[in-house]
Amino acid sequence: MAKTRPQKSGSSKRKDKKRQKSLLNTTGGLSSNPLAPAAIEDITTLLAAAGALLHVQHEPLEALTVATRALQQDPNSLPTLELLAEIQVELGDVETAHTLYSRAATLDPSGNHESAGGSGPEKFLWLAQLAPSGGEEAVRWYEIGAEVLRRFVSLRDSGAHQDLAERALEKKLVSALCGLAEIYMSDLCMEPDAEARCEAYVTEALLAAPESCEALQTLASVRISQERVDDAVAALQRAVKELEQEGAELPSYAVRIGLARLLIETAQYESAIDVLERLQVEDDQLPDLWYLGGWTLFLLGERERGNREGWAEFWEAAREWLGTCQQLYKALDWEDEGIRDHTIELLAKIAEVVPETAEKEDEDAVEVDEGEWESDNDDEMKDS
Repeated sequence: MAKTRPQKSGSSKRKDKKRQKSLLNTTGGLSSNPLAPAAIEDITTLLAAAGALLHVQHEPLEALTVATRALQQDPNSLPTLELLAEIQVELGDVETAHTLYSRAATLDPSGNHESAGGSGPEKFLWLAQLAPSGGEEAVRWYEIGAEVLRRFVSLRDSGAHQDLAERALEKKLVSALCGLAEIYMSDLCMEPDAEARCEAYVTEALLAAPESCEALQTLASVRISQERVDDAVAALQRAVKELEQEGAELPSYAVRIGLARLLIETAQYESAIDVLERLQVEDDQLPDLWYLGGWTLFLLGERERGNREGWAEFWEAAREWLGTCQQLYKALDWEDEGIRDHTIELLAKIAEVVPETAEKEDEDAVEVDEGEWESDNDDEMKDS
């Protein structure tokens, strides 16, 4: 299932590969005159520049330099603290990000509107995602964030704070509620009220946004845990239908990856491939994507065992997806050993039925160093 961290593309497991740049080449470098007084820079201007560097130019290191200057102007600036935290998440320094969001939460514990000196609910949702111990700590932050979002929805509906109409409040509330349900299906699944809480959270999420793909797939996940597979399939089919609506706002990449996983789990392989192929067009640099596609095509081949030609066709396609997964795993120094081990196992099974041509084997030998993929672990697929 997809997590509810405010969205960004890619995976937290990917090690940062961004090239380092000299801070002297960034805008607003230090004066060469050591006696010159420090210039007082406008925080709003600095934050706008840092935000553009992060979100438009995708240069988090340069954004960090500019945002740090803004923090020096006002160490208690909530927008600055939260932008710096977001930058640190992008750079992979989740501990520093957690510290910065915690400072913001201390300064604005009620998540007040900006007009009242606050910065809203987002910091609480991030703290839930970054909670070192997960479980009850994450639940506490999600609950705080969800309560702020409920309050903001009420304010918006009463006509207060016109800007709230632009802030996708229901979408964020759904993500928080789905995150809570996920925790009670995993870390806190042994709590006596876990099932009741899951039902309450997913019900509220669907009331807030009946057509939400994230809410529907969380409902499906709850039903799977209850062994109500037919109900899970029905919920997932509704989620897929919503994705196909023309002009509909697409859920995040992570949410749709989670949808594909659940479609595979419920043997809806054709729908899973459709979702994955669309994701491939958006971002084809995620090993999880290629692994899931290869796994799905392998399972489709298994279903065609009585038809030798169809079986071989699916497995040949699976080999291509899994081969790309191998290449990306190595190139990105991916950390998920479960993907690596299961990919090796699947490719070995495919080779027994659909041997590669000598020409193809030579190409793969150039692209992938097989030594990187040696594994003593022949276990079944681990969670990716």
